[in-house]
Amino acid sequence: MGLLTSLLTNRILLKAICAPWIILPYPMRKRVTTDGIRTLLYLKRVMGIYRQAGLTPPKKVFTLSFWGVPRLDPERFSLTVDGQVAHPLSLSFDDLRSYPMVDRQVTLDCVGGLRNIMTMRGVSLASLLESAEPMPGADTAVFHCADGYFTTHPLADLAETEAFLAYKINGQDTPVHGFLLRLVSPNKYGYKWAKWVVRMELASGSPLGYWEQRGLPDRAWVGDIR
Repeated sequence: MGLLTSLLTNRILLKAICAPWIILPYPMRKRVTTDGIRTLLYLKRVMGIYRQAGLTPPKKVFTLSFWGVPRLDPERFSLTVDGQVAHPLSLSFDDLRSYPMVDRQVTLDCVGGLRNIMTMRGVSLASLLESAEPMPGADTAVFHCADGYFTTHPLADLAETEAFLAYKINGQDTPVHGFLLRLVSPNKYGYKWAKWVVRMELASGSPLGYWEQRGLPDRAWVGDIR
């Protein structure tokens, strides 16, 4: 019950913070966001968070779920890869595990200032994209999640970070951290690490994700303030 209580508390706090922020006119909201991120980056340096190097103890791995934690059945799950691709894909969980595996230690920096260092295992996005064959002009991947969330990444950024879809976090299947599939995009803020991914849509024109439409940095490299 401790973890469930913590998740509920985090969700309530996040919604309480978001409520007055979201009603601000967009230009003011953008300025408040920029100033807030700048302050948090300064506090991370002062508090020594950037010096954290060891793995985060499992009980201290922080997570937020704005709309709750969806439960996905591995036996019925499928990942769709579609949009501007030559070969749309519908992949079962077993199909995904037949692709080349990635196993890495990664660092997740939350835009709110916290840091998680974890081991994550999953399937390379490069291998999925190779199978789907993006069409000329496709420059963005839109990640759609089981809870209704979505975020976007330029394909060039995914290639640069060697992004992947993780199905193991610290060796475990952990629904609160995104199981079955969580996007891992190193050096990007945590809201870009989409949880419970069920669809990857290839698009053009650099569409914005959910939080990006509301004023958070679009490319969201760690250190970006606008």
